[in-house]
This record gives sequence, structure tokens and C-alpha cells, in this order.
Amino acid sequence: MTRKIPKYDDYPQIGRLRLDPSLALANSDPLLIRRGLVTGASVVHKFGRNPGVPNGTWEGVLQVAAQFPWLTAAIAVRVKAGGDGADSGTSSPLGAGAQTVTIQGIDATGAEITETVTTAGTSASAPTTALFLRVYRAWVAAAGAYTGNNTAAVVIETTGGTALIQITAGEGQTQFCGYTIPLGKTGYLASVMVQADGLKAADFRLFTRANCTTVTAPFPAKRLKYFWDGVLGQVEVRPVTPMLILPALTDVWIEARGGGAGTEVSADMEIIIYDD
Repeated sequence: MTRKIPKYDDYPQIGRLRLDPSLALANSDPLLIRRGLVTGASVVHKFGRNPGVPNGTWEGVLQVAAQFPWLTAAIAVRVKAGGDGADSGTSSPLGAGAQTVTIQGIDATGAEITETVTTAGTSASAPTTALFLRVYRAWVAAAGAYTGNNTAAVVIETTGGTALIQITAGEGQTQFCGYTIPLGKTGYLASVMVQADGLKAADFRLFTRANCTTVTAPFPAKRLKYFWDGVLGQVEVRPVTPMLILPALTDVWIEARGGGAGTEVSADMEIIIYDD
């Protein structure tokens, strides 16, 4: 018996009709997912940049120069001391900059967690209640000025002093081209964009690592999945079928290596997430 694959036209949208995830895959229509019409599905964009990848050295595509640190134990995190007095939600009067910052990642089990902390100007914020094994995104949730965000760089660090990720001054959002598929989810890498300074080529590579909550040897090894040589300008990969299937607890990230001193690079990943 031949099974008919449903087409989008077979299911006209009436109000807020919810579609089965398999139907969305058959139709390859992420717009349905973005509109919230597919139960248990969402779209994640992870983008990052590195303003100065050194020649011949691999670094993560994120705003700070250091490689993204991979934690092996979940720990409370906070906004690091040393910022700007305007980035304060605790002093009176409140600052015109960032007053609260939302931090997102996974806990020791791999479940996605999000917590908002109140900034304290040049002092460190109070630590989160939740313990983070990964922090892959942070953003300014509340500011003291209508068009404002963080006045100075906001660095998220562990309570042990390990810097994790940064919101550059005036941007209000981290830029890190990496993600961890949360517990109970499966990701499908739908597209990748990489871009290098128009005057200096750069190499890019995409890695995955499975079972990130395994934190004792033998560890699951990171695995190269894609490599782009000598990118000058922009390269976009958007195939008909997903580039990768990413099971729960898989780390996925992009690194770059400069072809000249201080090569500017950026990257973007679009990942379609389904509940398991």
C-alpha cells in the first residue's frame, strides 16, 4: 500500500490549527514552526562574531577572544564585578543602563534553564539559584533608559571566577555561535552561514560532541562535521534536507582561524528543535 505524504495544501490553516511535527517535516516549512503552529517544535538561531581571530589560531566565534570554556560541573553563575555604575538595578537611583540580565543554558541533567539576575553596577551580582553546566546565551532584560541596554561589557562568570560569555557594551545580547541540545529534544541543523572580513580570508569548522553530561573519562570526543577553507566574504549552506541530526545533550559550535592579523568573522546556525 502506498502511503500518501501530506501536502501543505491538504491542511488549510484555519485560525490556530496545530499541525503534527511529521507534517512540518514533510512540507519543509519552518514558517509553520516559527508561527507556533506545530506542537512541540521551535526554531533556534545561534549567531556569533569574533572581531579579531588571530592568524593560524582556532578560536570560537564569540565576542571575547578566549575559547568558550566547557564546564564539567554545574555551578552558580553571576555578572562579574568591574562593569559600569550605570548598569545597576540595585542602587538608588537605579542606573540608566542594564538593570537585569537573563542567563540561559542547561543544568547538570541537560534540561534547559533560564534565570534573571539583577545587576549591581561595578560590583558582582548575586549568584543564580540554578546551577549551570552550560551558558550559551545571555541578554539584557531590563534597562533604565527607553533606548538603553548595557553601558559597559557584561561578563557572565561562575562563582569560582571562570568567565563564560560576554555581552559587549551597547549590544544587549551575547554573540556565541554555539548551542547545546537540551534534554528531551532533538535538533536538526537547517542552515549555516559563515562570513569573513572581505580583505582577509578565514577557515571555519563545525564540531559536535555527544552526551555532554558525561563528565568523567572516557569522554565522548568532539567530532568535526564541516570544514570551510579560505572563506572570503560570505558562504551560506541551506540544503533541502537538514545538515545534521543533533540528539539531546549534543554540543554544536563553530570555530574560525584567521588568514591575517585580526580577521573579523561571524557565523550563524539555524536549528529546528523537536520534543522527543
